[in-house]
Amino acid sequence: MAGGKIKHVFPGGNTPQGFFSYYDYVIPIDATRIFLLKGGPGVGKSTFMKKIGQAMVEQGYDVEHHHCSSDPNSLDGLVIPMLNVALIDGTAPHIVDPKHPGCVDEILNLGEYWDESKMVKNKAAILAYTKEISKRFQRAYRMLRAAKAIYDDWEAANNEAMDYKLANQKATDLLEKLFAGTPTAGHGKNRKLFASAITPLGPINYIDSIAAGLSSRYIITGLPGTGKATLLAKVADTAVAKGLDIETYYCPLDPLKVEHVIIPALDTALTTSVPPHNQPTRGATAVIDMNDCLDKEIVNRLETVTDYDRTAFWEFFGKAGTYINEAKKLHDELETYYVPNISFSGVDALRDKTLARILAFAVKKIT
Repeated sequence: MAGGKIKHVFPGGNTPQGFFSYYDYVIPIDATRIFLLKGGPGVGKSTFMKKIGQAMVEQGYDVEHHHCSSDPNSLDGLVIPMLNVALIDGTAPHIVDPKHPGCVDEILNLGEYWDESKMVKNKAAILAYTKEISKRFQRAYRMLRAAKAIYDDWEAANNEAMDYKLANQKATDLLEKLFAGTPTAGHGKNRKLFASAITPLGPINYIDSIAAGLSSRYIITGLPGTGKATLLAKVADTAVAKGLDIETYYCPLDPLKVEHVIIPALDTALTTSVPPHNQPTRGATAVIDMNDCLDKEIVNRLETVTDYDRTAFWEFFGKAGTYINEAKKLHDELETYYVPNISFSGVDALRDKTLARILAFAVKKIT
């Protein structure tokens, strides 16, 4: 049996608004089963999900790895789309509790496998580390808010140079090309996630993963404020209005701004190529450069403004990443107070039992 494929995404992210969650879109509320993993740092939640995911891939099932923006090597979620089953880390900062206990979702408490008497002895250190981690994230979020304010000014400067009539024409031409001959049938669903994140390792993106296997790929490029997100929002709204299910991926700097759109029914991806996630354009169906809409004379006149904004933005953005990296190092130290006091044999037994239950769902689906 051929192995399944792994898709990589982020369900939440570090943003100027703090930690921003799209966890409600990890899996539909009418899922076959949602396992919510609870427990402190270092209890093995990510490893639990990775091993189940690997077992399902070996069984030929495609899976989704939902990565943690504060530690991209760890998972915050695992989805098995064919079975409509998910495992989700339900601990802070993305607390998730059962919405339909028993019939859809249930809690797997990995905290049952730690030695509480030993944990209590480390109470003071655990509280101190937790406080310091929170401080680092708050500093990171303040730096991101500063970066976003500067980015807004950068956008505003380019807005002055925009030919909105041409920008609207580009959007109209793209919509006609994408949806020509597509009938309207009901109302589509929009699944919202992140394809990129601001992490302790710097900016990371999984754009290639979300677009993998799609035959048509449109790349949108352009400076801040040139209408990339507006164009993509029009595409997303039109697709949903025509009854097509889509996935929209949002910008960590502005988690309400569309950055990429996937339309499976049209075998099409529309992705943004800008720093820090520039993409090669070779092989693209088309490249839509929104810089075409800029009046070069006005751009040159405002060059001093945009040059300053560009430099200041990356300085604050980089400083935010430094604080997130410091938080990760402190979190790693915090885990050392948990790991020695966990009975991993108990966790392993629970994982084996959970995997057997998931495979049973597969049998039911076949029969």
